[in-house]
Amino acid sequence: MRIHETILGLNKRNIRYIYEYNERKYYKLADDKLISKKLLEKHGFPTPKLLGEFAHYFQLTQVAKSLNKNADFVIKPSRGMGGAGILVFDKYVNDKWVTTSGEEYDHNAIYRHSSMILSGVFSLDSTIDVVMIEEKILIDDLFTRIAYQGIPDIRVIVFKGEPVMAMLRIPTKKSKGKANLHMGGIGVGIRMDNGVTFISDSYRKGVEINPDNGERVVGIKIPHWERILKLSSEIQKIVPLGYMGLDWVIDKRYGPQILEMNVRPGLEIQNINGMGLHAVLHNIKENNENK
Repeated sequence: MRIHETILGLNKRNIRYIYEYNERKYYKLADDKLISKKLLEKHGFPTPKLLGEFAHYFQLTQVAKSLNKNADFVIKPSRGMGGAGILVFDKYVNDKWVTTSGEEYDHNAIYRHSSMILSGVFSLDSTIDVVMIEEKILIDDLFTRIAYQGIPDIRVIVFKGEPVMAMLRIPTKKSKGKANLHMGGIGVGIRMDNGVTFISDSYRKGVEINPDNGERVVGIKIPHWERILKLSSEIQKIVPLGYMGLDWVIDKRYGPQILEMNVRPGLEIQNINGMGLHAVLHNIKENNENK
C-alpha cells in the first residue's frame, strides 16, 4: 500500500469496518453505558461499581439523597457522548458536592443536572436517558503524577478479537480535567508490544512534557498492560461488535477497569501513533480470510 492508502478515513471506517463488522442491532451494547456495564459485570469483566440508576422524573429527588454526603462518585448519562454531562466529584463541603475541577453543586443543582440527563440533553440521539451514578476511580499513583486533576484513560482499538492500536489520553488544565483530545487533552501513543508511551515524529501536536505540571508523559510503562490487552481481546467474545474502541482506566485498588465501549472510535489515534489503521486492519482481515 502507498502511504495515503494506509490511512483509515471516516468513510472507509464507516463502510468497511463499522457497517461490515458491527450489526446495528448490537450498537446499544456499546452506546448505552448502563447496558454495557450490566453485560460486562455479568461476565466478570472489571468496570466501575454502579451505585445507582434513575430512569424516571419522580425518582430525581432521590438522587442527591442517595449520595448521603458521599464525596467520591460520578454522575453520567447512560447514552452520553464525548464526555458530555459527566460530573466527577471528590469533595463534600458545606452541604455541597465539589467536582474535581472545583465546581460546587447543592441538592438543587444535582437535581437540575439529573433532569437534563433524563431529558436527553447529552444523549446520542436526544432521546430520554438514564442517570447513572458510579463509584469514582481512585487514580493510580503514576497517573496522579502526570495528569492535571482528572483521570487519564487508555483507548484500545480492537478488530476481530485483536487489539491493534492504543493511546493514552491525559487531562490538562485546558481540557478542564477531562481526558478529551478535542478539549485540549494530551494524547500519546502506546507501543502494543510493551505498553510504553511515545509520540510520533509526524504528530505536530505531540508533547513530551505536560505543561501543567512539568511531568514527562512519554517513556512511561502503562501498568497492567498485558492484562489490558488480554481482556480487550476477550471482550469481543461476549460483545458481537467486530470493530470497536475500548476505554480503560486504572484504579489504584482494583487495577484496570473498563470505562466504556465505542462503536465509532475516532481516528486521531492514527496521527498520535504515526501509523495508518487501514493497513493494520486490512492485514488482519486478509489473514483471517486465508485461514
